[in-house]
This record gives sequence, C-alpha cells and structure tokens, in this order.
Amino acid sequence: MKNYFLILLFISGSVFSQNVDALKKLALRDAKATSEASLKQDSNTLLKYTHPNIFEKYGKSKMLETMDDIFRTMKAQKIKITSSEIDEIADIRKEYKEYRCLIKNTVKMDFNGRVVTLKSSLFGFYDKKKEQWYFVESNKLLDDPETQKLFPRFKTDIEIPLDEHIAEN
Repeated sequence: MKNYFLILLFISGSVFSQNVDALKKLALRDAKATSEASLKQDSNTLLKYTHPNIFEKYGKSKMLETMDDIFRTMKAQKIKITSSEIDEIADIRKEYKEYRCLIKNTVKMDFNGRVVTLKSSLFGFYDKKKEQWYFVESNKLLDDPETQKLFPRFKTDIEIPLDEHIAEN
C-alpha cells in the first residue's frame, strides 16, 4: 500500500511540475506581448492582457481613450519608452483557486533627454479557459486606492517588490 501511495505522490508532483512549466511558458509569452505592446503603444494588445476587473469597470472605449490620452501626453512632453524587457518570472503559484505569478521587468524611458530606468513587476492572473495571463502593475495592487477598489479582497503570499527608479543622467 505504501508503494502505491508513493507512486501516486510522485505522479501528482510530476504533473504539477509539468503544469507549472507550461504556465511559465505562457506567462513569459503573454508578458513579452504586453511589454512589446507598451513599447509600440499598441492599445488593443494592451487591452487583451488587461485584467477583466479593470476592463469591466471602465469598458473598452474608455480604456482606449485613456491610453490614447496617455500616449498623446507622453509625446507632448517628449517622454518615450525606449526599451521594455521581461527579466524573469520571479514566482508562480496557485492561490485562492487560481494561478498567479510575479514577473519582473525593466523599462527604460527617455524624459526629454533624461534617461530613467524603472525596475518594476507585473502581477499575473491566469485564465485557464482562455489559456492566457492578465496583468496588473504590481505596485498598484499595493498602493493605488483605485486599483485596490477593483481588487478589494486581494491577498497573496507572493512577495511584491517596490518599484525602483534609476536616473542615468
């Protein structure tokens, strides 16, 4: 009987490991798509990876309008994202009946000739029906009252680091 239990334990652990590996690949794919979309100012792709709580609150037209306003303001103030890289999947786990992950990224921006590097992270929520990850800026889950209203009972054991701004000039 002990042998069957050990075999079952080994198989279930192996299946979970394979599942996490597949989820990591999807998280990396979707985070890279999000990163490239922010670099290209591709609002439609950014919407695709926006968490449904945010999408439902504001709706497609309002979100597109807001993104367009942000991109216009950036252009007027001569602010440009020069690179956006996904550094690593720092953590992935199942919490509260869903898979979640933390993805660290580095964004370089040119503020009218002044280069700034932002080391931040995205918090991912997996939709198994769509086989897709949705992302929220991690720091907003911690300290943005508007985002916290959209995720009122948000809790996680995943450690969310504070954003780091590095001025290079």
